[in-house]
Amino acid sequence: MKPRIVVFSISALAGTLREIGRDYADSANIELVPKAYEDALSYARNRYYTDTADVFIAAGSNGAFLQNQLEAPLVIIRTDGFDVMQALASARKTSAAVGLVSYEHAFDELEQFARAFDVPLNTRTYRTPEDARRAVRELSQLGVQVVVGSGLVTEIAQEMGMDAILIYSRQGVVKAFEEAIRLAGAKATGGVRRTNQTYTYHTEQDLIGASIAMDKLRSTIRLCGSIDLSVLIQGETGVGKELVAQSIHTSSPRAGKPFVAINCASLTESLLESELFGYEEGAFSGAVKGGRAGMFESTQGGTVFLDEIGDMPMAFQTRLLRILEDSTVRRIGSVSSRKVDFRLLAASNVNLQQAVEEGRFREDLYFRLNEMLIQIPPLRERSEDIAELAGYFLRTTPVRVSKARFDEFLNVALPVLKALPWPGNIRQLKNVCRRAAVLMLQESDIQDWRGWFPDLLQTPEAKPELFRTAVHSVVEGDHAMNELALAYTRASKDNRAAIVRQALSLANGEVQKAADGLGLSRSTIWRLGKAI
Repeated sequence: MKPRIVVFSISALAGTLREIGRDYADSANIELVPKAYEDALSYARNRYYTDTADVFIAAGSNGAFLQNQLEAPLVIIRTDGFDVMQALASARKTSAAVGLVSYEHAFDELEQFARAFDVPLNTRTYRTPEDARRAVRELSQLGVQVVVGSGLVTEIAQEMGMDAILIYSRQGVVKAFEEAIRLAGAKATGGVRRTNQTYTYHTEQDLIGASIAMDKLRSTIRLCGSIDLSVLIQGETGVGKELVAQSIHTSSPRAGKPFVAINCASLTESLLESELFGYEEGAFSGAVKGGRAGMFESTQGGTVFLDEIGDMPMAFQTRLLRILEDSTVRRIGSVSSRKVDFRLLAASNVNLQQAVEEGRFREDLYFRLNEMLIQIPPLRERSEDIAELAGYFLRTTPVRVSKARFDEFLNVALPVLKALPWPGNIRQLKNVCRRAAVLMLQESDIQDWRGWFPDLLQTPEAKPELFRTAVHSVVEGDHAMNELALAYTRASKDNRAAIVRQALSLANGEVQKAADGLGLSRSTIWRLGKAI
């Protein structure tokens, strides 16, 4: 039985949702419903509790309203800085006076983007339809001719005789459908699983980077895959903890079974309880006839991944410990326990040991989760991988920019990128590459790329000396070493030793200088040097 997905929209976004939804006709039953706010909430509750829908999709203020009220799986169509920049680039072609109306929060990167694009930008935020109408009217009175915003905002702007650009990208809508199908596939209704869809999970080969740290991480993943123990994955935000969790799953004997991911920080306590443990018929008002299996019960020999487990309420921690110790689960409203078979992977971006000391996390659960520990290194500790990562993110961006332009950017920017502290890790680097791709559409002189990222270049706390050296290298135009660094990112493993030899020659045999120029560690230079 295919997942049943209900999509709410009463705005201009509906056309895009309908068009993209057709592409998923073979994977899910998708229904577009023109309802919002209280009407959508009442409709969704009725569909979910009568077991006629699995997951819901919404956007903007409607999505935020449902997220705070609806105790059912909900996917919000998100926008990010990349979507905004694409929309503003389109708006600039229409008018020099551009307005942006965003839901609740402004985007932090807009001011510098507006300077880079030379766009006179007026911004407003809204929470309700009345707020949105007031904001658009204010922009109209200021002489703004084109407005970027949600479907609600664009419709209001068009009513007032203004041009409008929808802020949501096709990629954002596709991502929402993919996430909804993934969530629906991980659910069980009436004891029957809906996991007959084929999903592609990451493997260790999807981890990008040839550094010693990444080689060690892949080796640890293979080890954890071969041993059926609980694994605690720790790392800063943006390092790729779920990717590592999926890689452990796909390298384990459980690979043919479901992989179910739950973000403990993103669900209300009541929804988290019903999703994890399930419930019996009559357990609460609106409970589905026959009850519903929770994630632990319905995984059926697969893997459960609990992300941000440090945010799990203490009461749930006690129940989770009991499940791990006894391999049994008791549904809400049940007087008996059921045997379950699953492997648990958990992740946290906070120090759980410190949380234990502060009384925020159970010590016995911490030790039970920590049978195997994976500590993912931050990006600043494996800067030799930045070139390969940046090249990958540029090649896979949806912006149509020539390979020559990407190569030119990497050639001049890599020395600085390798020296930055990257507090947002891989996620931050990905966003920088996407922003650069958009700016390349408008900016002709890539040599001035540093002006595109004033926020990025202000605080090189992690490697100040290397940062100053890198900036000086770019200013002075050390293009020969930069070209070698770029060639290294594209070279096969068999050819990298030859590039290291060229870099050593260019650096007059100075290992540290060659390492800095290529963005590699001294140990990597020595290791590859043995192959020369």
